[in-house]
Amino acid sequence: MQKKITFAFLTVIAIITLSCTALIHNPSTIYGQNGDKNISNTVYDLINNGMLAKTLSNNLVNYINESASVLEITSMIPEVGNAQYADKINSSLHGIADNNDIEKRQIADNILKHGNTFGAIFFLLPNGDMYMEEPYELQLNLTRNNFAFRDYYKGAIETKQPFLGDAIVSAATGERIAVISIPIYMEKDKSLLGIWSGVLNLSKFNDMLQSLSLPDDIRVIYVDGNGQKVADSNSLVSNKSESFVDLISFKNGKSGKDGNTTEVINGTKFLVSYAPVEILSKTWVIMAMIKSG
Repeated sequence: MQKKITFAFLTVIAIITLSCTALIHNPSTIYGQNGDKNISNTVYDLINNGMLAKTLSNNLVNYINESASVLEITSMIPEVGNAQYADKINSSLHGIADNNDIEKRQIADNILKHGNTFGAIFFLLPNGDMYMEEPYELQLNLTRNNFAFRDYYKGAIETKQPFLGDAIVSAATGERIAVISIPIYMEKDKSLLGIWSGVLNLSKFNDMLQSLSLPDDIRVIYVDGNGQKVADSNSLVSNKSESFVDLISFKNGKSGKDGNTTEVINGTKFLVSYAPVEILSKTWVIMAMIKSG
């Protein structure tokens, strides 16, 4: 019976992931269509009237919501919340061995196999110790064993809800990532069983923005709650770390506002259209920029 339940849950995962991908890559979500009538404006108009930033904000909210749903659904599987091999944690392995808790590892592998939303799935014990991570190679590459200092751990504990962490440098790969974490509680006494987490593939965010094929004088960026760049439509600088924390557009977006303003960035004047991305107890900001001088 349990195998049938697990299979049913993983079937739902596949459907959710596919619907998420279709939503994000549908051009009509950006330019708009109504039957055979195309009601698109130029991208410059979409920036000036704020529609590009707002539409991309809505898309990103949907994308992250769907990603969190995958984790929430699988967190209900009994094998996920059970850390029965916690006594076998090996500090040199940064968790349990790959032949321990096969059921949980298989569930994680199925999530990774059914879509490219996540680059890794892991489970933390209530104290923040790493229990397991898939792919296992990433677990072996970790540089520490406890992650209670991370915002995705603290946020999940404090809110008792799915939580989106800001962009960080992975302790396993050295790449920039963001983590969605789901706290799992005992049904009877509401004690914390652990935290089930997915590592968002930020390169996917870059691909989403760069697929818009924007003109050279237009740039769109996703910025996390600390003002750090998460993704960039400009492929030449998408892997470059940048902070936008001092910009008026970021500050306004972080406070939940949307609108347009003029900013000077690295000596160049831009018209910036901005919109907040309010999701999972976090506010990120989208900024669409046009060179204006």
